[in-house]
Amino acid sequence: MEKMAKRNNNQANSTGPDELEHVDAEQVEAEYHIGAGGKIEQTPEEKKRMYRESLIRTLVAAVFGILSGVVCYFSLEAAAPAAGESTPLKYAWFVILPLIMIFTYYIQRRLVFPAFKMDMKLLNWKDWFGIQFLVLIYCLVTWTILLNTNIL
Repeated sequence: MEKMAKRNNNQANSTGPDELEHVDAEQVEAEYHIGAGGKIEQTPEEKKRMYRESLIRTLVAAVFGILSGVVCYFSLEAAAPAAGESTPLKYAWFVILPLIMIFTYYIQRRLVFPAFKMDMKLLNWKDWFGIQFLVLIYCLVTWTILLNTNIL
């Protein structure tokens, strides 16, 4: 009973609709560039900045993916050994690829993107998933190309 009385007392002391802070609609529209349809519109400068940041994220992911593909080639060579040949590193790529993903994530988040003065707060988990997916795809494609050619 005592807990119920405290809960009811706390609910009675909550702020009512008349005590809430007044928000000026014109100020919000001016600050966030809200258009007639209710969508947030971007200024041309904001569009250029967002395009630049998107391009940088894609290029950095591609470079890290290509570099990690070369690392996989030199450290693992082929994922499967030739017929009749035994190797202790047969399944090492199951460990190497997740380590590469973790390493590239932290390098990008802590070193590369702040060096370009990008706002990391704007990236959610979907953006990071997409970036890391690009790294993985570039890694696997580069590794496959190197395995099938005698370039290096």
